[in-house]
Amino acid sequence: MNENNTKRAVIYCRVSTKEQAEEGNSLVTQEKVCREYAEKNGYTIAEVYIEQGESDKTQDRTELQRMMHFCASNELNVDAVIAYKIDRISRNTDDYSQIRILLKKFGVEIKSTSEYFENTPVGRFLENTMANIAQFDNDIRAERSVGGMKEAMREGRYVWKAPIGYRNAKVAGKSTIIIDEALGPLMQETFALIATNAYTIEDIRVRMAEKGITNTKG
Repeated sequence: MNENNTKRAVIYCRVSTKEQAEEGNSLVTQEKVCREYAEKNGYTIAEVYIEQGESDKTQDRTELQRMMHFCASNELNVDAVIAYKIDRISRNTDDYSQIRILLKKFGVEIKSTSEYFENTPVGRFLENTMANIAQFDNDIRAERSVGGMKEAMREGRYVWKAPIGYRNAKVAGKSTIIIDEALGPLMQETFALIATNAYTIEDIRVRMAEKGITNTKG
């Protein structure tokens, strides 16, 4: 708890995919609602952490780790982490519990702008229930996604990003991959060079990069 009478909080916003991050609407909305919640409840905003397109399946998120470090470094000077929903913190109940325990150690509470729970037995029960619901929703989505991919494979469709040397296309209305006219021959040359055992992998990498085989980041 902050030693003076001013309540201080940090805001944490997150979107799950790079597409959402690029659109920005969800992040803008989350931050706006969190700021309104802070003002209404008498919190001064110390920092804002925006997580753009990183998975909620791990605690090793860049902004989440920065936020946790800030709370640890400013122990007794941060009272709350404000998030739009607790599933913004994590959709994994074990991870959420660990994050909550660590924050509690620093004297920091998690506040949700759209879900109300107090620091009482009933409030903690509701918080745990909402965390479980978040993981249940995540697990159902994952199950459906895997099921959809398996069905696509049974139908002869390729639903992933094409590897280097190929490109995504539709043939007879089905998603598939075809050889890339430019990179395909270069990939064949790459494997032919490797098979000779006459060059190091690094020599081949440099040679083929000069010819145009690079990853999406160049």
